[in-house]
Order: sequence, then C-alpha cells, then structure tokens
Amino acid sequence: MTPDEAVHAMAVRLSLVDWERRGDKAWSKAALLKEYFRRAARWAIAYGCDTRVPFFDIAACVNSSIRADQNEIDHLLEKIVAGRGGWNAKQMAPFILHWAALRATPDIALPPELEDPFEPIVLLFERGGGFHTEHGEVNLEWLSVPTSGWRKRADAPPMLAFTPEVLDEIDRAGSIAQFGHVIEPL
Repeated sequence: MTPDEAVHAMAVRLSLVDWERRGDKAWSKAALLKEYFRRAARWAIAYGCDTRVPFFDIAACVNSSIRADQNEIDHLLEKIVAGRGGWNAKQMAPFILHWAALRATPDIALPPELEDPFEPIVLLFERGGGFHTEHGEVNLEWLSVPTSGWRKRADAPPMLAFTPEVLDEIDRAGSIAQFGHVIEPL
C-alpha cells in the first residue's frame, strides 16, 4: 500500500465514525486512552519528542518530511465537523493521517518494539464518538482520565487485546462497579 492509499484508507475509516457520544462505552474508551498514553510516551521517549501534552504529531517527531495530503486532511475534517466530532477529534485526525503516511512510506524503518500509537485512539473513536479535554483531564462521559503523568505510562503493561468482546467486558464490569448495573447508551 502506498502512503497515499494508506492515508485514504484511514481517512475512510475515520469518516465512518459515529461521533455521537453515548456513555455506555466510557470504560473501554478510558482503557484505550490509557493505552494510547502508554504508546505515545514510548514513542516520545524513543525519538526525544519535546511535548508536554499527550496528543501530538508523532509522525512529525519521527520524520517531519512525511506528511499526509492536505486535501485528504481537509476532506476528513469537513466530515468530522459535519458529524459533530468535536475539537479533539479535529485535532487528532491530522496526526493520525500523517502517521498512516509515515507507516506506509518505503524505506522508513520504525522500531518493531513500538506499537502503532494511534490504533487505540481510532478504536476509541469507533466505540462511539470522541472525547473532550478540560482542566487537565480527558472527559469520557461517566469518567475522566488525567493527562498529567502520561509519560509515566511508558513502562505500564500493554493492553493485550482490543477485540470487541474484551472491550465490551471492560464496559460491563466498569458500569457494574460504578453504577451497580449495566447502563444503556445515552
């Protein structure tokens, strides 16, 4: 797959996201967000990325000369806005597309021990919309995840499975622990 094809494929995937937040997937989204923090921290350490925030252009840190086509980015951002994806989705989308371009570029050797940093965020979006940040936290409807200390997650154990069944079980268990029953979508 060429870089342009990879970018287009990811743009299509993101354009299919239902950006309406429903609340019933907050716990799996929190787990996916923490996994993103872990992966982003590992990339930031490996490449000396100078950023205080966990949401950044990892591809630019690795190789700033490889970029997604701006027309593809603009087209995706229009769809996100139309679907009410929110500010954080609009912020992350270009980073995700630049990453897709980087991964598909021939002769770019990425460390095999570092996982795709954006796959957890894409899965988070696919589980029902985005998120928003405020006061140093990421709000995921029924719970929040602090952004401070995100770099300390680099040594945390990885999330081993991303199957719908595993993620649904995280939501079931989290809902029962927090509310005493499984909540329905908002």
